Amino acid sequence: MEYLPRSLPALVIWFINYAAKNVVHGPNLGALPAEVTQQTNDSLTLQQAVNGQEVRQTDAQEWTAYRDLVIYGPINTPMPPVPTAGAVGGLPIGAAAAIVPRLRAIVERYKNHPNMTPAIAEDLGIASTPGGPGPTQPAITGAAETDYIVRLGFAMHGHDMIEIQCERGNETAFTTIGFDTATPFLDSRAPLIAGSPETRRYRARFVDNGFPVGDWSDIITVTARA
Repeated sequence: MEYLPRSLPALVIWFINYAAKNVVHGPNLGALPAEVTQQTNDSLTLQQAVNGQEVRQTDAQEWTAYRDLVIYGPINTPMPPVPTAGAVGGLPIGAAAAIVPRLRAIVERYKNHPNMTPAIAEDLGIASTPGGPGPTQPAITGAAETDYIVRLGFAMHGHDMIEIQCERGNETAFTTIGFDTATPFLDSRAPLIAGSPETRRYRARFVDNGFPVGDWSDIITVTARA
């Protein structure tokens, strides 16, 4: 059974613990010094990749809000400042792709090593954990706030992220308005018709490892108001 967490934020935390404990246990389980070092570098690389994607996702949401205010904002709206990109940071020394496949190959060797014990497996975080997969269809809620903001709520159930789409006013097709890794998501777009209430229809689906998972959620309807 699986020992790695499904969500990327949880995987980052898991790998930080594993890399620290691997410095102690790895050599006793047959790991070469270069392999121990590589797994420490893998932990840093994973953090850079996951955190960098989250920073750029936030950048995208800020640009969407900026774009909509510039294009659809009410008359006499002050020109907003141009969003600035968040800092991601460079790759650590020794960065290499295929982090999880490399980890699984080494963990398989560890589990077959005569020095492996249940206590060491627990300490490394590689003891198999029971439990089946979580839901593959999100359940979302929506609440209208002031200034045309709609707050969407959802549970991640161990998935990496959620894709949110909306169809509003007289639109006839859903479009993606953002991705998120934790509830809530705020839809702060100005209405298509300034000053008028706006009916917005939302749906969402999970995304794991960059690919859509499961079915779209049931569609919910929220009326955004000033």
